[in-house]
Amino acid sequence: MENPARFKVIVWHRKAHKTTLAINELIRKAALKKGVYWYIAPFSKQAKEIVWQDPEMLPKYCPPLIWERRNNSEHYIPFPNGSILFIKGADDPDALRGPNPFGTVLDEYGDMKADVWKAVLQPITTANPNAWVWFMGTPKGKNDFFEKYQFAKNGESKDWSYSILKASQTGLMQKESLEDAKRTTTEAFYKQEYECDFLDDASGVFKNFDTQIWSGDLKPEDRKQYQIGADLAKYNDFTVLTPIDLHTWKVGTPDRFNQIDWVLQKTRIEAFWRKYNKGLVRLDSTGLGDPIYDDLEKQEVSLESFKFNQQTREALLNNLVVLLENRQIFVPNFEPLLDELRSMKYDLKSSPGGRTRIAMTVPEGLHDDCIMSLGLACWNLREKLPLNTTFNRSLEFQDAFGNNDYDDRYGIPMRND
Repeated sequence: MENPARFKVIVWHRKAHKTTLAINELIRKAALKKGVYWYIAPFSKQAKEIVWQDPEMLPKYCPPLIWERRNNSEHYIPFPNGSILFIKGADDPDALRGPNPFGTVLDEYGDMKADVWKAVLQPITTANPNAWVWFMGTPKGKNDFFEKYQFAKNGESKDWSYSILKASQTGLMQKESLEDAKRTTTEAFYKQEYECDFLDDASGVFKNFDTQIWSGDLKPEDRKQYQIGADLAKYNDFTVLTPIDLHTWKVGTPDRFNQIDWVLQKTRIEAFWRKYNKGLVRLDSTGLGDPIYDDLEKQEVSLESFKFNQQTREALLNNLVVLLENRQIFVPNFEPLLDELRSMKYDLKSSPGGRTRIAMTVPEGLHDDCIMSLGLACWNLREKLPLNTTFNRSLEFQDAFGNNDYDDRYGIPMRND
């Protein structure tokens, strides 16, 4: 805290209290010198939840007489000396333009786009030679955070300094907790989160899938069978319908839509089912999906229910990881899907008893609907169906041949011409 460098790169391990340090420094500096101060997290919602609403953060460390003057709608705190501390998110760069901050903390900088600094904050800071900036976080690959760490470490400028704390060196975490983390995470993820190693894409869930992108689309063919994954939503999220060719394991372009009422959604799902030869629809029937499933079943749509919980979600995603890593499926060149695949990361979540578990999540503010729909479409794949096999989805055909003529993997008749 006493280091005179204007720019500090702080690379600390998980649970090292980086954010606690940051808000105490902002409060201290705001009280000592009149000016505008910013705490910035990758997303506005994240910033609010981390430091504004958590009773162990700003409400705990900010002097009560100052905290009582806070603005809960704009998320800023006015100080008696005229200073103002703003809580912001990097997801809206335009909101960062305007007042010149005297001090800025960029928390979890590795999750921010480099343009937030280069295009917005750097010009502001350059115009104010007395301004200071902290770049904080745990490593997230060899990105701009890594470059700033390298620059500070190389000692190329006296204005830059760095601090790195590894869990194996600080003693801040009990040995049992570290051993538990090693058991429940990948080696690369552990090295990144706890030992502060800058590794290429250590936290990425879906790696090196670019070779599995194809530029075509599925045009339904009469002699082929398809399977459809349906992830349901209504307003803020998206309903996504994803088809896969069971003969080639090529995935078609998803149908992605939102802000459509349930009646129209059911109509759209049924039309999609008919388009792809009445292939099995594996549908998210969790919560609001239950009545949708029931109504579609009455329309004799070929359905399979899938209920999401922590275990089934992880199983679905792990299955998709294996299929992509083994280069078994081909995904379409559909930007929303590719963006989701690139953005999903391994993250550590607290669980009952103070233990941690590894979870697969997308950053706050982004969606995972395309991934879930793709996972549903690819669930239970075992081997490609022969191209010379024909199918008939009609109930009469099923009754005629009986259950012994079914492929249990897909619930469909398996008969050659």
